[in-house]
Amino acid sequence: MPGSDHDALPDYVSIAATLQRCGLRQSPAELQGFALGSCIGGVAAPLNVWQQELYSDFSSDDVLAGECKAVLDRLFAEVLAGIGQRTWELTLLLPQDIVVDAARLSAVRDWCQGFLYGFGLGGEALTARLSEQARELLRDFAEFTRLDTEAVENNAENQSALIEIEEYLRVGVMLIRDELNALDKA
Repeated sequence: MPGSDHDALPDYVSIAATLQRCGLRQSPAELQGFALGSCIGGVAAPLNVWQQELYSDFSSDDVLAGECKAVLDRLFAEVLAGIGQRTWELTLLLPQDIVVDAARLSAVRDWCQGFLYGFGLGGEALTARLSEQARELLRDFAEFTRLDTEAVENNAENQSALIEIEEYLRVGVMLIRDELNALDKA
């Protein structure tokens, strides 16, 4: 998102701590996936859906809820701004260290769950418009929601595989976005 460093989105751990303080159970990865999925999926008024899903239990006079809303609004704005850019460099919101551990794998799994949930809000007709390749990407995303997050070994081979999965997700989202944009223009 353009702006000063003050406007920059906090890192994964800081966002997770903010979410926990205000009682939200979702991970930052899941919420970024949800925002992306709903925006790319053509959900009507995605910001309203975002706010209804996340803020419905917040009290207007709760300082922690206000802090949480501010961070989440910045996250949503960053997603929306990125999607609208012609040359988009999507960065998945995941823990910074590429370590194959339960935290990183859970974040990848959560990201996929969030994306599929948000995209699914666009309805069955949206998925039917997609090419077979794009529908295959969505099926693969669904498979990643079943990642085993326990008993994993942090070795070079697993780190390489994790990087490949994350790149596949990143590129897959951009391909789905571009395909839907082309269909809308046709």
